Amino acid sequence: MNNLSKQEALIDECVKQGDTESAIRVLFDLIVSFAKQKNFTKAEALRERLFDIDAMALTEIIKSAEIIEEEKSDTLDQKHLDIWSDLYDKLSTEETHALYFALQEQSYDTNETIFKQGKKNGRLYFINQGQLKLIHNQKGSERLLQTIGPGSVVGDDTFFSITVCTSSMVTLSRVKLSFLETDSLAAWQDEFPYLSSKLQDYCKKLRKSHEAATPVDRRVHERVSVPGHVMYQILDPSGKPIGGKVFKGDLSDVSAGGASFFITTNHKNARLLLGRKLKIKLMIQPAGEEQPFQQRGQIIGVINQLYNDYSIHMRFDNLLPQKEIVALKKYVS
Repeated sequence: MNNLSKQEALIDECVKQGDTESAIRVLFDLIVSFAKQKNFTKAEALRERLFDIDAMALTEIIKSAEIIEEEKSDTLDQKHLDIWSDLYDKLSTEETHALYFALQEQSYDTNETIFKQGKKNGRLYFINQGQLKLIHNQKGSERLLQTIGPGSVVGDDTFFSITVCTSSMVTLSRVKLSFLETDSLAAWQDEFPYLSSKLQDYCKKLRKSHEAATPVDRRVHERVSVPGHVMYQILDPSGKPIGGKVFKGDLSDVSAGGASFFITTNHKNARLLLGRKLKIKLMIQPAGEEQPFQQRGQIIGVINQLYNDYSIHMRFDNLLPQKEIVALKKYVS
């Protein structure tokens, strides 16, 4: 018989003999021991026995709860708390611990799908590290809805309501995240009745903030169909070229807000491009000359044209000056 079993047997014997004071003392010491070992599941289970043995042992009941909460505070990851400070600032200490210890951690490699359009998802995702993209697929074309990074919460639309995913979430780099299962909402109902609504309010505010910051769609700008080709490099999250290789495509049209061009590749590579940052040189061909325009931006759409031909739709980080648009029109007129 191990030490825990001996202690629990001693508690049972004390209760059987009517010596509740000794039973409470041994049980309290066990709770403190497990709390300091960071075994909070066992510590809290034993604390429930305090109520069963003597619901009026208020000193031990209150003090054991305080010790468990103190030990929990010592284990909190400060980096995680800093990323989600706006959320945790709205929660009580007990609510913070309930949320923190309900979260599970997971890591993903580049180009992994975390949830898929049209499928169910019962998790709320907290992005701690890395870059991801939300994409929407319609009749063979994929459009970038949003790129997300540390401090983003994703999946609230399916987590707080019964519906399927309207988009897919795919990693752009190695990603570390925490996720919450819907079972936690039911578990919190009695002890933390306001935690679910606080979490939902936080998600709504993040969503509104994103919608307010969404860039203007390049389609509001006039498109100019121009002959030429595109030289482009794929950039990492810091803005540096990946691998140094330069790729080529055939230019379709340009606007102040972006450009589209054609490439020949396979579906896997085309899908990998969506959401990526590019550095491009637009090689316009007026009357046999080449007039270069350089820009940086992000791929927001990938459309399968025929066989292995794809049209790539890019949004510029900065609008082209109007004088350059006027110059483009002159080149093609």
